[in-house]
Amino acid sequence: MKPVNFKNMLQVKQQKGVVLLEALIAILIFSFGILAIAGLQGAMVKNTTESGYRAEASYLAQQQLGLMWADPNNLAYYVTNPPNISARLPSGAMVIAQPVTDKIQITVTWQVPGQNPHNYVANGYVMRGCPACT
Repeated sequence: MKPVNFKNMLQVKQQKGVVLLEALIAILIFSFGILAIAGLQGAMVKNTTESGYRAEASYLAQQQLGLMWADPNNLAYYVTNPPNISARLPSGAMVIAQPVTDKIQITVTWQVPGQNPHNYVANGYVMRGCPACT
């Protein structure tokens, strides 16, 4: 008969459940990683949407400024009748001001629900007539 080694038996009893504990820790670390990836994806979607709104606001302002450059004799009409852009931007509005003769300032504002309002300002000069032609 082989002698019983009590030292080895004691070590085996102390290690019971270690694999289970290691597995639980691994699952916890994996779960934190998945939560971080989900948070990053949410932030990316939000930033992509906001950049789309900024691009749309810039496009609308530049389009309106282009219309004014093409028709400089009717600036008063464009200043008093800005287009309705609420269908293109959430709670969108366009304000056109003429602070100085021939200077135009177009402000596009929009507000996504649950966020602070955003705005885009475009400045341009629209000269009436041809200065070199007179």
